[in-house]
Amino acid sequence: MVVLSAAIIKKDKTLVARQFVEMTRLRIEGLLGAFTKLVDSGKDHTFVETESVRYVYQPMESLNLVVITNKASNILEDLETLRLLAKVVQDCCEIQVSEENVLKHAFDIVFAFDEVISFGYRESVTLSQIKTYTEMDSHEERLHMMVEQSKINEAREMAKKKQMELAKQRALQPKDAAGPGFGSDSLPGIGPSSMGNSSFQDTMPSMGSGLGNDMGSAPWSSSMAEDTGPAPLKPGAPKKGMALGKKKPADVLGSMGLPDPMPTEAVAEEPAAHAAPAYNPLMDPVRVDIEEKITADLQVEGGLDGEAICTGQFQVTVLDASKADLAAFRLAPQNQEFKYKIHPNLNKTSHANNVLEVREASRAYRANAPVPLVKWQYKSSNEDFLPVQISCWPSTTSARRSEDAPSSGSGAAHDGTQIVLELELTDTSITLEDVQIRFPAAASSRPQISSAEPGEASYDGQSEVCWRIPVLDKNEANGNLEFVAKTDSASLLPFTFDAVRRGATKCPMEILECYHMEKKDAIGFACEKSCNYSFRIGA
Repeated sequence: MVVLSAAIIKKDKTLVARQFVEMTRLRIEGLLGAFTKLVDSGKDHTFVETESVRYVYQPMESLNLVVITNKASNILEDLETLRLLAKVVQDCCEIQVSEENVLKHAFDIVFAFDEVISFGYRESVTLSQIKTYTEMDSHEERLHMMVEQSKINEAREMAKKKQMELAKQRALQPKDAAGPGFGSDSLPGIGPSSMGNSSFQDTMPSMGSGLGNDMGSAPWSSSMAEDTGPAPLKPGAPKKGMALGKKKPADVLGSMGLPDPMPTEAVAEEPAAHAAPAYNPLMDPVRVDIEEKITADLQVEGGLDGEAICTGQFQVTVLDASKADLAAFRLAPQNQEFKYKIHPNLNKTSHANNVLEVREASRAYRANAPVPLVKWQYKSSNEDFLPVQISCWPSTTSARRSEDAPSSGSGAAHDGTQIVLELELTDTSITLEDVQIRFPAAASSRPQISSAEPGEASYDGQSEVCWRIPVLDKNEANGNLEFVAKTDSASLLPFTFDAVRRGATKCPMEILECYHMEKKDAIGFACEKSCNYSFRIGA
């Protein structure tokens, strides 16, 4: 089945048309123009055939939904496609399929058509899936909104708790006040007991006895001065009380029995800093990192010097302990050429059957705590174990002495070293990324790079020449580097090679299933594999 085009037509007018194969505008206009003439002939059918194409159509109100296919297509599949497209049009127009609504939602209809038909062939999708795809819902946006809402809710809770604490302190403060003073009607908690008696008594000698008459006789009479209560008030008390406004905010809060606001904010921020990171509900509850590293020493001319060592580990991080505290893994059969070591908390009998699970339920995983479950090692003296072959050809450059130089001695002087490096990816079934080859080079050597293909080479001006290749694969498996430095070859050695292979490791470590050890429920997991190569050449 090959769908050439899908269109919505009103008599002699084409409202929307979407082509799924390459064709000219004249051809599609000719096909749609021919369809209107064939329909007007009075034949009561849902499809019409010509010498080259087939029209499958469905009336929708005053419009026609048309699917143009080649004659070799399956008519039953054509009808199924037509029915799905009709549902899509009805859903996009919402209320009624009319010319106005079709033109209003033309782009939505075209986008939905693209989800149903791709390059002329129908996709296996339902109407609900199409609506999901065209809504362009963003998981990142939803996650951001959830985080923002949680922050707002947390701020509200903290404000509510602070409000309750202040209300309790205001309710308890009047009970602590003794004797007459500034009552709770105006400023609760500010009274003789909170300000202290000594502040009034210390100022009495300088105030004099006549001050009380100037301030009035009713509230500050002699009877108050003669009071023998626990907090006597002297005539000079009002002037000292009026000086309360000059105190710092921290002093006023302290007299009210309230803590300083700055330490409160610091205490509020401290638990947030040490809180465990929130689990993202859109992520899988388990993350598996399978990491491997291959190190080796190589000769300058090429070839392995000694043995290549491969070490790796199978590391698990449980993000949601409520779902995956007892996660278990069923692995594919392992290569016995590698030497394996498992974590002491794992069941060794189960590992013999290629299953990784804890020995006891009490040794469950903790959230956000990476645990290496399996480690392995392998040594090889076979050069084919390495994916690349590196050959370095250092040679001495020379320069003639100037004419005014002394005639004694040799006629040529050593000026420096030329490095010619050849790199070849011998295992073309893999892809190496972030390839970096580094030569040590002092600032006095002043290296000059002649060529570097592929990638680019540069000198940092201080200590090294670095050749960087983003990707090395079967399409570009060879490389060459040439540069000259004013130093001997021994100063440019040893140099290093570093690269990474993502998505696979040398040790076959495949996860067939992840499930809960007790509940036996399947657990979703995200797995990342990487193999890092680190070679030293000419050591």
